[in-house]
Amino acid sequence: MLLERGHRVSLVCRSGSPLEKRCWSLSDLSFDCRSIDMKMGPGAFFLLYRYLKARCPDIVHTHSSSDSWLGGLAGRFAGIPVVRSRHVSLPVNDFFPNHLLYSYLPERIITSGTAISKTVTQIRGVDPSKVVSVSAGVDLRRFDAALSGDVIRAELKVRPGQPLVGKIGVVRGWKGYDDFLEAIPRILEGAPEARFVIVGDGPGFEQIRSKVRAAGLEDKVALLGYREDVPEIMAALDVQVLASFTGEGTPQVIPQAFAMRTPVVATSIASIPELLGNGERGVLIEPRNPQSLAEGVLKLIGDPDLAVHLAKNAHSFCLRELTVDKMMDATLAVYEAVVSSSPK
Repeated sequence: MLLERGHRVSLVCRSGSPLEKRCWSLSDLSFDCRSIDMKMGPGAFFLLYRYLKARCPDIVHTHSSSDSWLGGLAGRFAGIPVVRSRHVSLPVNDFFPNHLLYSYLPERIITSGTAISKTVTQIRGVDPSKVVSVSAGVDLRRFDAALSGDVIRAELKVRPGQPLVGKIGVVRGWKGYDDFLEAIPRILEGAPEARFVIVGDGPGFEQIRSKVRAAGLEDKVALLGYREDVPEIMAALDVQVLASFTGEGTPQVIPQAFAMRTPVVATSIASIPELLGNGERGVLIEPRNPQSLAEGVLKLIGDPDLAVHLAKNAHSFCLRELTVDKMMDATLAVYEAVVSSSPK
């Protein structure tokens, strides 16, 4: 989106990452990619510092802990203002030097939800006026509700009319995959024909695979790992579940599901109740409660009219408030404020 708007973009990412592979597929004279080992250390710092001095960007924008230390310090030493994003609502350990990631290194902090903003403003030394909430936006060209999920349902051998329930995201502990697996037998009691799919990779993937086998659910649950065809997968789903019990800000999979008119069941944590309109755009469930999760899924499976109504509300809200263009407008406004206030 930045390239389409005429901006010059330089991206630094971890060597061997999926992001690096995607970067090499881009051919644009205004785009440059550099891969380095993102582990904090003098070698990585000097590589990034030299890269910044060579590219001379107006802004350094960092996103996670490691790159915020590297990018924040390298940007400071190179005389380039830093913007830091915070995407999760996990508590921040406010001890030296950790709080410098938020109070000293960045000129602005962009959060993906008001709940995260509240957490960040409580960190020692953070100026609340420099914390800006920008909701995640969805690219409606890619996440198009007109897409068909028939190919995915055929791949999974799911018949027309047979309920398909999915969970999409990085596979890690606080994302609630254990709760999802525990809910499946309870869902099957009310909807014996239901099938389930888990999409994504991460540190907990093999553990979840083992638990699926141990529970005897291999014929009910498909684990697809990392996939690029997420819009088509969402189009195939009758219900999309978000079962996280902490950490979330504005999860990207919810706006994406909204755009695809895929009915959503999600835990009532962080900014999710606000995102779901307190139940007007999806079904809210209790975190760490497999029974509540099962009841939420069965509510939508058992009442297709309700599922369509909620998905229609969500789609309208997405078109109005959660587009990637709106997200980019807000992000660029932060960049412009930082650049205009930085010493020349």
